[in-house]
Amino acid sequence: MSRHRREVHLSRSGKVFVGLTLALGFAAVNTGNNVLFLLVSMLLAIMVLSGFAALGNLWRVRAALLPGQMFTAEEPGDLLLRLSNPRPWPLWLLELRLGAARRTLIRVGARQETLVALPWRPEVRGQPPLPPLRMGSGFPFAFVWRGMELQPEPADRPWVAPAAGACAVAPADLGYQEASDGAPGGHGDFLWVRERLSGEGLGAVIWRRVNWSLGTRGELHLPVREREQAAQRRIVLDWEDAALRQWTVEQRLRHFRGALDTALTQGWAWRLRMPAGVAAGRGRSGMDRALLLLAQQPPLPAIPAAGYARAGWFSRRRGAP
Repeated sequence: MSRHRREVHLSRSGKVFVGLTLALGFAAVNTGNNVLFLLVSMLLAIMVLSGFAALGNLWRVRAALLPGQMFTAEEPGDLLLRLSNPRPWPLWLLELRLGAARRTLIRVGARQETLVALPWRPEVRGQPPLPPLRMGSGFPFAFVWRGMELQPEPADRPWVAPAAGACAVAPADLGYQEASDGAPGGHGDFLWVRERLSGEGLGAVIWRRVNWSLGTRGELHLPVREREQAAQRRIVLDWEDAALRQWTVEQRLRHFRGALDTALTQGWAWRLRMPAGVAAGRGRSGMDRALLLLAQQPPLPAIPAAGYARAGWFSRRRGAP
């Protein structure tokens, strides 16, 4: 992670300290009191020594984003950073800022590493830019905040998967319905969710069981291909499915995310076919690959730059703690 220009801000207590030093300095000059001169000298020495201590506190400290992080659009999450202190002395009072969010570490031991979590709520999927990321310290007296802006490596920036959405397509829009013998009590109806491909055998036709006793709750609301077998349940999500062609890219991605969340909750086997690749698994297994395919599907949405600009402006306006 590269570093940009350094920043120095006086805190409220630092402004009071400087004002007190100036007032005592004027009083010492006007009165010629040696005690006041001695007191002003002590205050100036504290100011200089605290400056050197603050610079030494940040020397060789490294912060880097953990690669491979995945977020969900419009949902809060924790951005993880690895903080390294390779020096033979401890690190004190380090502060990390992500936009308006702050996290303060009291102490990091010598030659140790620690993970720091900063809250972040991305607005869109893809790889949106992070709010301004800063690292600094007010050590030792919190009079002056000294820090620097950090620029994450492009390969380490997190990806944002689409949020889950509910499908509003009626079951009649998904294809032809047939009845088949099954369990008693109205549990034997099946819904055909796609047309059979040319040359495809009947054994490959994928159906979904519909529990009509539940009314509309038992109907199919997600345009997926699902097979119910004796020992497993499996859903197949195909980007090129004919039932999805009238939907926009973001609508498809939201519905696919909703289906994957359902498979994750129920522990079903699933398979995702996207233009960039295929992912398959059961429950949580393979889900990271599937979410990455959804997050990287072009075209990526426009970035709401105004929101990130406001976050940076807010952090600059707040200045030092």
